[in-house]
Amino acid sequence: MPENFTPPPFITYAIPFFFVLIFIELGVGFFRRKAYYRLNDSITDLSTGIISQLWGLFQKGVTLFAYFYLYENYRLGTIPIESVFGWVACIILWDFCYYWFHRLSHEINLFWAGHVIHHTSEEYNLVVALRQTGIGGFVSWIFYLPLAIIGFHPWVFLAAGQLNLIYQFWVHTKAVKSIGTVGEFLLSTPSHHRVHHAINPQYIDKNHGGIFIIWDRMFGTFAKEEEEPVYGTVKPLASFNPVWANFHYLLEIIRMSWKAQGLWNKVKVWFMPPGWIPPMKEGEAPVFLKPPPVSVDSFKKYDPPAISHQRIYALSWFIITLLGSFASLLFVTKLQTNELIVITAAVTVSLVSFGWILESRKISLVSELARLFLLSTTSYTFLGLGDWFYATIGILVANLVLFGYVYKSMSHSGDKDSGSKVQPVLSY
Repeated sequence: MPENFTPPPFITYAIPFFFVLIFIELGVGFFRRKAYYRLNDSITDLSTGIISQLWGLFQKGVTLFAYFYLYENYRLGTIPIESVFGWVACIILWDFCYYWFHRLSHEINLFWAGHVIHHTSEEYNLVVALRQTGIGGFVSWIFYLPLAIIGFHPWVFLAAGQLNLIYQFWVHTKAVKSIGTVGEFLLSTPSHHRVHHAINPQYIDKNHGGIFIIWDRMFGTFAKEEEEPVYGTVKPLASFNPVWANFHYLLEIIRMSWKAQGLWNKVKVWFMPPGWIPPMKEGEAPVFLKPPPVSVDSFKKYDPPAISHQRIYALSWFIITLLGSFASLLFVTKLQTNELIVITAAVTVSLVSFGWILESRKISLVSELARLFLLSTTSYTFLGLGDWFYATIGILVANLVLFGYVYKSMSHSGDKDSGSKVQPVLSY
């Protein structure tokens, strides 16, 4: 990969516009008297989005290396970067590749482990669009390599991918019912994507298209929105921990593979659909779990109680962390690798701690100590032993005293191991 290659920054620049649309959706919900958002769920959505962007910086090298290698050595032709036809063709073909990646991510355990995080929210709003995987980039790149062989320039390839992701942002809303007959027939719309996120049995594994719904119509995975959707995963995540959200299903597959009877079943479980349980003892038959019927009237969302002190404390620090992460992404090309690692570690620990605070977990006291230590390390990395560094340490010590007050006020009613154990039922 050329050292001077700079990927397109479309998503970073789109983030402020995302938040404008989010505030508009909040306003629509207010006037319609509908609660589209919950604070704890939305903070988790944004936390996973931040982690996705920061962790993704360490995964892009794999994608770019493979794509550049094929493009430089095995491309069948060269499509000029200034070609309008080339851009249109790349956007359409990128979405075709995305359809198959997305579909297989619902049909193969190994790929579902990286994609499941996007479905774990039990709400459906624009912030849910930002609940993205932090580990899926290790496998998704394989599906797009044909574009390199065709001859699409790497910059155009990356730009098409970002435009696809930006388009998918707006379909995560309840505020838009329909965009008309033609639009609903050709494009992925909020109505189609609500079906995709639903756990109603008739909606499972439907409507995988990113920009175009026509692929689902062609390949038999289309479903129309009829019954009101219930959102989430069949087995609820029941956690606001963004790191656990990324790894819980992968650990579940490892557990099943370890306990499965026979070598073939240990391997097979990685490539079977979610819901398939291998035989654990000799003579047992494999089991395929079917999603149970659900309804919006009976479904209970994960919403542990948290007092106002907890919410205000977590929200305040989350906003600071969000702004710091955005600034890091804007100036990422000026950061050294060690600086980026320190920032990513500090942000990750912070987001986990905020999630535990919103769950009223006792472990949040330990996580807050770790967070303050990492913030001190980050401050030292960028400020050295100057006045600003000592001022930062003073602020962090004051914060620890403040959190002590918040911690004493916690009811601990949500303190449980909901996000710490691998359960026997698949979260598909």
